[in-house]
Amino acid sequence: MKILHITNCLRGGGIQNFLLSLLSEQVKLGYDVALIVIEKDDYEYSLHLENILKKSGVRIYRLKKKRSSKFSFLKTLFACRKVTQAYCPNIVNTHGEMSHIYGAFATMMSSMPHCITVHNAPEYWDRINKILNSNKPLIYCSDSAYELRTQKNKDIIAINNGISSSISKSESTVDLRKELNLLLTDKIIVSVGSLRPQKNYDFLKDIVDELKDSSVHFCICGGNYGSGYINIELFKNYPTIHFLGLRSDVAAIQNASDVFLSCATFEGLPIAVLEAFLNGIPCVLSPIVQHQKIAEDVASCIIPKEFTAKAFVDALETVLLDTQSHKAISEQRIFCINKFSIAHTAKQYIEFYMRFVR
Repeated sequence: MKILHITNCLRGGGIQNFLLSLLSEQVKLGYDVALIVIEKDDYEYSLHLENILKKSGVRIYRLKKKRSSKFSFLKTLFACRKVTQAYCPNIVNTHGEMSHIYGAFATMMSSMPHCITVHNAPEYWDRINKILNSNKPLIYCSDSAYELRTQKNKDIIAINNGISSSISKSESTVDLRKELNLLLTDKIIVSVGSLRPQKNYDFLKDIVDELKDSSVHFCICGGNYGSGYINIELFKNYPTIHFLGLRSDVAAIQNASDVFLSCATFEGLPIAVLEAFLNGIPCVLSPIVQHQKIAEDVASCIIPKEFTAKAFVDALETVLLDTQSHKAISEQRIFCINKFSIAHTAKQYIEFYMRFVR
């Protein structure tokens, strides 16, 4: 079977890191797998992900769409259809709202089935998506995404995102204290995810104000792509909040950190949290249903009962007292880690695909 995936970009984020694991695993299962990347970008992290995918046997096609250009949109829309028709996949799987439109156009008036993965909880569609994709089979990336669905399509299923230990786990460490000129006694709290408003990084300022401890530093790994993203300049009066940008060594950074923190207001199924579970770092996660669904009874993981700075500070102070090694914590999380194995996820994807492949 030939499987074609389409995504908006490879700039970094939950969708991209999930595809990194899923596509590589589908190749391991013996399938011919290709990925179309719609937007133009030359970020180092994008090239990093592309190289990993190519080495695993995934074909990559870049359309190089220019952002905010209607002409480029139309040009790449037809280019996507041309690539798709030439590759002639048995199924097309799209990831991200814009990619759903490209997938619909690429498969229009053909026998190729188009399957959509919904990565946000909820994912809101514009009028074009509703018109083009209201009858497409849908895969929701988590149970919570399924429960919060806004689509009314007939063929739907929830398949929890998964991660690959070979990709998401590392034995190396990054000396952030040296990199940031910190003291050896300073504590490091790490957060992962692009600087979109839903990640709620502004809330870190409230946490810092409540904590009142200059020895605790907050490090954010994630890209900032301009309009619609968080303005880093607004953090200039908070010297203990550090923006590290896009990093390809997140696992190694987690290994050198004391706590993983997510302040997100909503998620699909957060890959970054699963990676933190895998790497054995103590966690404090925001009280949203997407975290509650995956973090129940997970060792060294606290979800504050309230979305207040004080509740988060209390949780952080508690996990900072945890003296267990990351390895010991990871071993206590084996059941949870196995539950979200990419091998299990990939097999469920194939089983769902086969319902529509002729």
